[in-house]
Amino acid sequence: MAVLKWIDYIWFVGEFFHRREKSPGDGATLIMWCWYLDVAMILLPLFHRIAGGWIFYPVIVPVLLAAPFLFCRFRYTAKRQDEIFTRYSGKKTGKRLLAIWAVIVGIFCLEVLLMVLSGLWSIESHP
Repeated sequence: MAVLKWIDYIWFVGEFFHRREKSPGDGATLIMWCWYLDVAMILLPLFHRIAGGWIFYPVIVPVLLAAPFLFCRFRYTAKRQDEIFTRYSGKKTGKRLLAIWAVIVGIFCLEVLLMVLSGLWSIESHP
């Protein structure tokens, strides 16, 4: 699947930078931020409108919050990590991390704008 290849590449860039620079974020952290800012931002208001009420907070929110951790836990086993590093080892990653962050933040800003314009979110001051 093409989507999983993109996700694997995003994970690889984060993991490679983490291992090379000993930075605090790794591939799973990059996937987590991508999920929270770009996917969960759309799903939270949508599910809140569909399944509003008591079931939303104890059931749906924890599932949406745990999804990237569970995905990375089951997807990136030691064998798969080796396969991904072998597949992408020749690619440059220096500016890719910055580009990935720029795309994540850009999509997030576009989503916020569209949700405000569509009425899913409202900018009102409440006394």
